Amino acid sequence: MNFQDWYTDRMDLYRVQAVRDGALTRHERVLLLEGVPCRLYQASGSALDMGQTAASVRQKDWVQCGNEVDVQAGDELHIRRGAGLGRTAAALRAFAAEPNHFFEPFGAVLPGLAHQEIPLVQEEWLKGGIQDDASGAGGGIETGTGTTA
Repeated sequence: MNFQDWYTDRMDLYRVQAVRDGALTRHERVLLLEGVPCRLYQASGSALDMGQTAASVRQKDWVQCGNEVDVQAGDELHIRRGAGLGRTAAALRAFAAEPNHFFEPFGAVLPGLAHQEIPLVQEEWLKGGIQDDASGAGGGIETGTGTTA
């Protein structure tokens, strides 16, 4: 058995990096890795929580990938289910918590099991249809912090 055979999903990894803009330094999310083989696991499904102004969903999932992938806490991950099988599904957006590395023991009975498991922080606020603002710029992704990205 080899975990690489189980990686049917693909993820793109974004990290905040400092970008020089003339004399100013600003921070922005930059795509670091694209199409990384992985597998998403769901720990528990959660129901839709209804609030006065919005509905929210909280899920406790984790993603598994090879130890060679540089994932750090706070990285933004876009995970596409079934992409390794040629399937298309909407990308799941989540943030990485601290990765847990599992290394191959010397002389393992079942080789190829080294991997890392990354708990995901995923809290999205769901809105109805996003209305364009007066400038026509449109909405954005509503984040769990009450801001629009």
